[in-house]
Formats: sequence, structure tokens, C-alpha cells
Amino acid sequence: MFSDNHRRYLATALRHIEREVGESIAQLHGNDRDALFHEYRNFPSQERIDALVAHLARLRAVMRRFMDTYRIDYRQDDLIEASWSFETHLALIRNAVYELRPGNLRGYGEISTEDEQACRALSAELVMLLNTMGGELRREPLRLPSGIDDVLLAALTEIIERHRLFEYRSRLEALLAREQGDRVEVALLGRVSSGKSSLVNALLGHPLLPVGAVPVTTVVTRIRYGENIDIRAMNVEGEVEAIAPENLHDYVDEAGNPGNRLRLREVSIHFPAAILQNGVVLADTPGLGSLHAHASAHALDYLPRCDMGVIAIDAAATLMPQDLDIVRALRDAGAYWLVVLTKADTVSGDALNQQREYVTQALREAVRESVSVQAVSIQPEHHDTLQAWLDDAFRKGLQKTAEQASVRHQGRVLDLANRVRITLQQAIAELPALSPPEHDVGGHADVLADLDDVHPRLHSLIRDLAERGADVIIEEVTAQTPRNLTLTAEDLSDRAAALADAVVRDVLGELRRITHDMNPSAVAQVLRGAPPFAATLPSDWHISSGMGLSLWRRPLFRRRLQRVVSDRLNQCFDAYANELNHWLDQRVRELRHHTMEASGALLSGIPTDAATLNNDLEHLTTLLGDRTCQASSSMSERPG
Repeated sequence: MFSDNHRRYLATALRHIEREVGESIAQLHGNDRDALFHEYRNFPSQERIDALVAHLARLRAVMRRFMDTYRIDYRQDDLIEASWSFETHLALIRNAVYELRPGNLRGYGEISTEDEQACRALSAELVMLLNTMGGELRREPLRLPSGIDDVLLAALTEIIERHRLFEYRSRLEALLAREQGDRVEVALLGRVSSGKSSLVNALLGHPLLPVGAVPVTTVVTRIRYGENIDIRAMNVEGEVEAIAPENLHDYVDEAGNPGNRLRLREVSIHFPAAILQNGVVLADTPGLGSLHAHASAHALDYLPRCDMGVIAIDAAATLMPQDLDIVRALRDAGAYWLVVLTKADTVSGDALNQQREYVTQALREAVRESVSVQAVSIQPEHHDTLQAWLDDAFRKGLQKTAEQASVRHQGRVLDLANRVRITLQQAIAELPALSPPEHDVGGHADVLADLDDVHPRLHSLIRDLAERGADVIIEEVTAQTPRNLTLTAEDLSDRAAALADAVVRDVLGELRRITHDMNPSAVAQVLRGAPPFAATLPSDWHISSGMGLSLWRRPLFRRRLQRVVSDRLNQCFDAYANELNHWLDQRVRELRHHTMEASGALLSGIPTDAATLNNDLEHLTTLLGDRTCQASSSMSERPG
């Protein structure tokens, strides 16, 4: 009898034989009609191919009989998932695309600047499309859920799926969820470890979500009302898995699901809490500013979906650009928002009052409107303060948001419909250019290529600030400070801030140069909120530049500065570089999105069938006109 090693060898060999024969027959069916490069010609008739398929069936029967007789397993449990294989192949294809860049072409001879630019643009555009393809298998086709009779939403679902308008899918999914019973969605937002999950637990009156001092939440977690606790995780393929409450941390916790290795889209929980009744949904989001880029991306992508945002800011922490970005994003999305200082028990009363005043003033200047900031703590001894905030600010905000929920929802439906209508109009206008396309070397692909090139360079510039900033300041101070001058912490902080500002100006200048042909207002909106630099040097610190000739005075002064302030400045520059790099990554991501949207990259899957496009456009325009008339009529009938 065959040994286990013999059986494994035979199974591998027979699998290879079957695959090779099957692929050899498959290639006889003919070329992909739309392929640019063909491999074969003079294909046999379908009758001859059918005969070969019959022979293949006999070959398989012989192999199966042999393997069954000698107990050789051909139903292996370690088969590779087809989608995983596809994504692996795409990764290899991306490597081939990178080989199209000018650096590799120079080995074949001189290449002009114009040709270099064309190759860079082609490479960037192909990578963009391959990335879109990579996510396609992980999506379920959009379908209108049962029970929804909104004709405009039904039309949008069909049009977005038929024409592969990838960028509009998440917006539509949020609108469809609202139609299925979600009335008001309240999001807890904030930076890492700002107390969001603890505050959700306080609102629920139950320690449902895991909390900790390290970054915890890794995916968006939505909590709806239910008579019993029911927890389900949905992955990016649309597969749903039930979770026991005691195992929740293995899915939403950064320790249990590091880097979102489970590839979850969201976790949905039904829970019997009074605050969730009447269609209220609580959403706990990943913290912004996390070293885990996927978590920040989840939170940023989620922002336009919520109706009310509760922005949690640690009472003992400094206000950061991410906090201001959240407020601006909520305001731009038309959502109601509240600001709370969490962990109020960790600071003294005077310090808490100062922090509240500082945050209130900073937010008022950022959004140019009045802002109310309250402090809360989840500790038992501060229960009355938390309850007062719930009864006053939170419930009033919830009521106001609920009153406007229907109007806001209809406005978002109309906004999406208008965006889709404009996209279809662009597709129809560009139909003559689609066959064959005239590649625009100076267009959107150039912007993507330039962003590819400049992004790592800007990171390098910021890294230089972290590594050499302190040395630059010390050399500058040593060379410019006259004799017998006392240098204070404020003087040094101002110089360090000026250096950091110069780096920020260089970063902004490069990004604006790349995007000079884009919509100026859109670019200005994206490039807002660069983090300010603040050197935390002891306020009572000072050092004298000394007397004597500069020849020997300056080396002594330099050594004193290095001994006293070098480490502290390095820490300040290093912390600031982390913030600035995070801000840069977010802005480049947004610029890519705007470039793709403005370029019509989402039209890449639109058919060239003018009749289909025109019919869909006409249908959507009619529905939009009807809906707009209904909205105007409702407004006129509303009592003044």
C-alpha cells in the first residue's frame, strides 16, 4: 500500500495534470474580444472542443477511480480561496505596472521629459484602477432592500450598480439603512484614548464595549435597539458572523483584531437600552491620530453618515488639529454636534475650567459660531454631572436632530441623485472620446503621478525636521545671538515654531503646485488645518550667551544649549513630525479622492451604450424634478 508521502505526491501530480489539460482546452474557446494583446489564432470549431471536453471527463473518471481505490484524498481542506488568489495576482500585476515608470525605461535609451511624464501618468492611472479592482470582489452587489418603496432610491440603486459608479456606493448604503428604520445616528468621535467607548457604555448604562488606555476600537461599531443582545460582525466580503458578548473584544479591540486582520466592515449590535428606542443608533468609531492608519480611515469615511456627533476630548490633553477637523467635517455634513471634555476627574477644578475656556475659544475661532463645551466623567462619584449632561445637552440635541432627520435624509438623497445625474451627463458628453480615448498627459493622471512622487519626499522633509530640527535651531541661535544676551524659553520656542512653519509652507507649496489645475476652493478646503507647532519648554528656563570674543564664546554657548535644550527640542520636533505626517497622509488621500472624482475616474466602468445612458439620465432627471417639486410644496405648506 502507498505511504502517506506517496499519496501526497500522487495527489499533487494528478492535480497538476488535470489543471494543465483543463486550461489547455479552455484556451481553445477563443480570445477575449476586447483584449489589446491576443495570443492565438485559427480556433477549432465548438464541436471539436466538445469532444475534447468529453475526453477530459474520461480522464477525470480514471483519476478519480484510482484515487478512490487507494484512498488518496482529492477533496483537500487547504484549498486557496479564489478571491485571495485574485488579489495576490493583482499585487504581482501592480509590480509590473511600477516597471513602467521612467527609471526603468532609461535603461533602454534616452527618454524625453515629455515621455517620462506620460509613463508616470500611465503608471499612476493603472495603479488607481487596479486598486479599485482589488476591492470589487469584496463587495456585495447593491440591491434595494425589501420594504423600501422610494422610487428615487430604487432608481439610484439600479443606476449606480449598472454603471459601476463605485464612489457613490457607500453614500447609497447609508441612505438605504436609514430607510430600514434607523432614525437618528449618533456618532462618538475623537482622538485615540479620548474616552469614546467609555462614554458609549455610560449612555447604554452597561459595560458593553471594551475600554482601555491603549487604542481599542478598530472598526465602526453600530448599536441599535433590540429586546435581546445580538452581536454580528460583517466583513468586507459581506459575510456575517454571530458573536458572543464575551468575545466582542476579539473583533473590535486592537489587541484582539490587530490591524483589522479579520477585514471587518463593521460590527452591528442590538441591545435593550432605553436610549436606543425610537430608531436611535449609537456608533463608536476608531480614534483619529492612531498609528494604525486603517482605523483613522474608517473614522474619516464614516463622518458623512451620522446625524449627530459627540466629539470627545480628553480634559487632560491638548486640543489637536484632528479635533478641529472633526468639528469642521460634521459642520460641513450638516450634522448636529456636541463637544465634551471627558475624564474630567483626572484634572483639578481650576485646570478644568481653564481647559473648557481654551477649547471653547479655539473651536469658536475655528468654526466661527458659538460653541458650548461641557465636562463629564464616568466615575461613580461624578454620576450627577454626567446625568445632568445627558438630560440637558445630549437629549436636547437628540430631540433637535430627530426633528430634522427626515429633512436631512431627503436632502442627502437629492444631493446623491444630483451627483449621479452630473456623472451621467459627463459620460454622455465624453462618449466620442471613449473609442479610442485621447490620453491627456496634462490631466488627472499627472496629478496622481505627482502625488505618488511628492508624497515620500514630503515625508522625508518632515523626517529631517524631526531628526535635525534641534541642531538647526542651536546652530542658528549660536550664530545670531550677540554677547551677554539672556535667551529665554519663549525665544527658543519662537525660533522652533518658525522652522516648523517653514516646513509646513514647503509642504503646502508642493501640494498646491501639483493641484494648481484643480478647483481652487476644493483644494483650499482639503489643505486646511495644518497642525500648529508648540514647544513645551520650561517657562522659567533661560541661558546667557556669555561674554568675550565670538571665536571661543560661541562653542561654549553651543555646548550649553546642546546640554540643556537639545533633548527637549528633539522630543518636541519628533512629536510634531508624527502629527504633521498623519495630517499629510490624510490630505494626500483626500486629494486623490478629489482628483478621481473630478477626472471622471468613476466613469471607467460606464458602458458606451448611448441609449442606456440617455434613458437612465432622462429617468433620473424626471424623478429629481418630481422630488424637488414635492419638497418645494412641503416647504410652502409649512406654517411660518
